[in-house]
Amino acid sequence: MTRNDPEQHRPHQSVTDVLSLIALALFVTYGVSLLNAILPLAVGQPAWLSNLISSLLDGAPLALVGLGLVHLLADLEPDRLRLQARRRAVARWATVAVIGFLLLIPLQAISVVQGYGLVTRSQSSAMAVATERAEEFRRAIGAATSVEDLQQRIADLQGPGLQLSEGPQSLPELKRTLNQRLQESLRSSRSVIHSPWRPELWAIVQRTFRVLLLALVYALAFAAGSQRRDREESLLRELLARWHRLRARGLRRRLEARSSAPRALPADMAYFHALSVVSEPQGSGPLP
Repeated sequence: MTRNDPEQHRPHQSVTDVLSLIALALFVTYGVSLLNAILPLAVGQPAWLSNLISSLLDGAPLALVGLGLVHLLADLEPDRLRLQARRRAVARWATVAVIGFLLLIPLQAISVVQGYGLVTRSQSSAMAVATERAEEFRRAIGAATSVEDLQQRIADLQGPGLQLSEGPQSLPELKRTLNQRLQESLRSSRSVIHSPWRPELWAIVQRTFRVLLLALVYALAFAAGSQRRDREESLLRELLARWHRLRARGLRRRLEARSSAPRALPADMAYFHALSVVSEPQGSGPLP
């Protein structure tokens, strides 16, 4: 390489710089996806809330990988003050992410209430349509004056399952048969509409379990990489230490309460004395 070689004056790009750019790209991608889910604001709409929760959870691995890269780079080059300051800033922002993921639990509860309300209204609407349809058939059957008139009224309503396929029957028998079929069809519709195995209800249950589990997992993961201001240990270690102190304090209180309690005798001494008197052989006295 000569002295005037242009490669000599070109700035060297280290792996740290590349990973820093990747971490920044991951954070920006996550932020853009959240803005896309938030805007336009529709706080009262169940679809908007459901989309927001899904965006927060689906893009969380991007932010989590970016957080891990920031900590890794700061550990690889502890002498670069810029990386250390970036890690402290990102770690403080990670505490906000922990709170956000924990807030997803009450938000999902609100989403469940809204979704269940939609399913209930849909069931009521479907049942109202089925009942109104059954009333139309019932009125048509009751108003028929002859078998031909009944057949024409049923054909006009285009009701499935109520075609006149029986043999010669009188009009009263035919009306009674059709009314029985109508009642069976209405009961079947009611059982299907109000069934607990409806896909809409199971979708709400599955989504709730997914949100609860992922929210707790991501909250713990971000807590492992977060730090409060003027603290050296992570938020997760701080919470674990507090939990261990509370357990130790509770155990110490139980031991003190157990040691200060009055100890009862293992048995009643009077009871054993009575047994000894009863078991003593009669007529015993001093030996001659």
